[in-house]
Amino acid sequence: MLHLLLPLALEIQFVGPCDSKPLLSVELSELEPTTVGDLTVATLDDRGIAYQGTRQGLNSAFGTPVGREAMEIIGPQEMRSYGWCYEVDGVSPEFFPHEYSLTPVNKTVRWYFAYAHYLNGEWIRQCAPAHELRPAFLCD
Repeated sequence: MLHLLLPLALEIQFVGPCDSKPLLSVELSELEPTTVGDLTVATLDDRGIAYQGTRQGLNSAFGTPVGREAMEIIGPQEMRSYGWCYEVDGVSPEFFPHEYSLTPVNKTVRWYFAYAHYLNGEWIRQCAPAHELRPAFLCD
């Protein structure tokens, strides 16, 4: 069977909770057609990075917390919940990673540790980069 390679100059990055500088940045010149989820798992596996997740989503990587350890209770009606989000060429798609197919025009896949902000019964912000806050429980 013939496998076609996408003529991509694609970069995949992983940005942690404390700094905008990527924890890992990998440039790839040619790929078989793939999804963000498959590329993510392959990149982490190939580099021996410990992670929790599947091609459907990333729960933890680079030692980031999950579950209750990834929640920051600010007050009785306010909290932040942390986890990984991704964007492709600066846009956060409304698709799970395994559903988003990369094309020859894509240039950058960026995973970043982020938070959702809950205040007074409403989620008021989603996928906000955690490094903008540098949360003390993660960064100090």
